[in-house]
Amino acid sequence: MAKRARRNKKAKPPANYRDGKLDSSRPDSKPALIALLLVVILIGSGLYLTSMVETEDTVLNPTYGVEAELVTNNHNAEPGGETDFVLLVRNTGSVKDTFTISTKSNDGGFTIGIENGFGTMILGKDTQKPMLINIKTSSSAEGLLYAYLEVTSGGDPTKSAEVKLNVNTDYNFGNITKIGNNVDAHYTGILASNAKLFDSSMEYVWKNYPHRKEGTTDSNRYSPLTASNIGCLGEGNPSENCKGSRQMIAGFDNKMVEMYEGQTLAVRIPAKDAYGETGGHDLAGEDLIFIIEMVTIN
Repeated sequence: MAKRARRNKKAKPPANYRDGKLDSSRPDSKPALIALLLVVILIGSGLYLTSMVETEDTVLNPTYGVEAELVTNNHNAEPGGETDFVLLVRNTGSVKDTFTISTKSNDGGFTIGIENGFGTMILGKDTQKPMLINIKTSSSAEGLLYAYLEVTSGGDPTKSAEVKLNVNTDYNFGNITKIGNNVDAHYTGILASNAKLFDSSMEYVWKNYPHRKEGTTDSNRYSPLTASNIGCLGEGNPSENCKGSRQMIAGFDNKMVEMYEGQTLAVRIPAKDAYGETGGHDLAGEDLIFIIEMVTIN
């Protein structure tokens, strides 16, 4: 019997991973990528909507608040004399607000002067600014006297803060400084823009004032600053008492002239009279506020 010839089955060609013919057999990654993209979009949308809700809630349901404090307190001033305080106002509300500074009570019978232009103050949320408060005592003042200042929110007048200014009038100032003197003085320096402390020789400030410029540390600098030739532009200029040029920045140096020994005053110094409006100094471009306590004339 004749044998039936067998047909040879054609062998399947080897898989070729380069010709693209196996695409139909490989998992399709497109759905996974689309799903991942949707997840990212949904998460992003959720965060955006959350921030919108928080923003809308802040605008529609704002909160108001204020805090106030003095950089230094318990100043000495002889009867008929004067002293300066630095008041710090901080907006603790959730929106920008306008604050009014006023005298709440004045048991000491002082003449109270709020720095020009700072009777009202506009602050963004979580911001703070300092201002100068001048106190003049009456010629008949006696003992430890005080007054209260009040800072009130314009957005919610029920929100306010108060500070007590203490002045000891059982005190007699020493000699008054004049151009050409060499003096010792304690000082505290803060930024006028945000009240951050950048330097001080006052132990009380280091231990009690929490707002510091980044990088500022207490190095136990509690000794008074020695300043020579105050008010002098050079030898004999503008007074024959000048034996050389002043050593301090202009705004600081000028304030020390005609201060009494034992007196505490404050000064706002524009950048041009401090460390310059531009330049490489860390405080260049900054307006500054200094509290100066005159210790002694050398």
